[in-house]
Amino acid sequence: MSENPSRQDKEELRELLRQFQNLKSGRPHGFLEEEAFEKIIDYFDELEDMPMALEAVELATTQFPYSSSLHLKKADLFIATRRYADALVILDKAEVLDSSDINLYILKTDAFLALDQQEKAVSLLENALLHFEGEERIDLLFELADVYDDYEEFDKIFDCLKLILEQQPVNEEALYKICFWTDFTGRNEESIKLHKSIIEEFPYSELAWFNLAAAYQGIKLYEKAVDAYKYALVIDEKFDYAYRNMGDAYIRLRKYKDAIEVLEKVLELSRPEEVIYEAIGYCYDRLKNYAQARFYYRKWHEPI
Repeated sequence: MSENPSRQDKEELRELLRQFQNLKSGRPHGFLEEEAFEKIIDYFDELEDMPMALEAVELATTQFPYSSSLHLKKADLFIATRRYADALVILDKAEVLDSSDINLYILKTDAFLALDQQEKAVSLLENALLHFEGEERIDLLFELADVYDDYEEFDKIFDCLKLILEQQPVNEEALYKICFWTDFTGRNEESIKLHKSIIEEFPYSELAWFNLAAAYQGIKLYEKAVDAYKYALVIDEKFDYAYRNMGDAYIRLRKYKDAIEVLEKVLELSRPEEVIYEAIGYCYDRLKNYAQARFYYRKWHEPI
């Protein structure tokens, strides 16, 4: 075993680059395998030397015309250099060689979007979803959600995230995102049903409890929202956004002492914000504790 594998890797790459230069100039050279070309292309790509990366990939696809992975690298470089139509031609070739690589669909989507062909991107991804499962299907759904976001089809973003959570109920990225899009689209009832089903299977998901609470809050069921936030905080006692939202729910319920208590937790756990000082000041004002109200209102106006 080598004592310095990184040095060995550098020496191997240096030799590959020497062989590549010999190939370019017509001098005698060793045979470069497909994997060797991939390393050379990646090397120039990481250096952001696009002319050399493109030259390397042109030679590579000439040497290995039936390599789907090399065609994908070529298309990726074309997209990086804004040759979107050329990229799509290469991707069509790659699809004939191997239609099972998810990167094919991701790159085609990027090219379609760059050409302002949103409908083609959507159609491509929706069709691809029929042929992939597991993590790859999840990746495609996130990609489709991003396409819908770019073109402001917001309800369809919610639909994609819902499909992800039906397949992976505690996918953190989807749980974070669907909370925002539930509020944005007003689909609180659907969110409540979805997150109740998640909690039945995964009762210790603080994000699922938080999202359930936020959905209750969205339809003004503040008591239920508070109860759900409490469950989230039992699981994660430092969940500052749960304290923050619970404070708002308590204010709506006119439970000002409870609101002050949880909003002070926000000040302990996160960087102080004017809006939190203002909310605490408002609560003391409603409790007729005007001295404390003035104290927090002054905090609100002080630089933080």
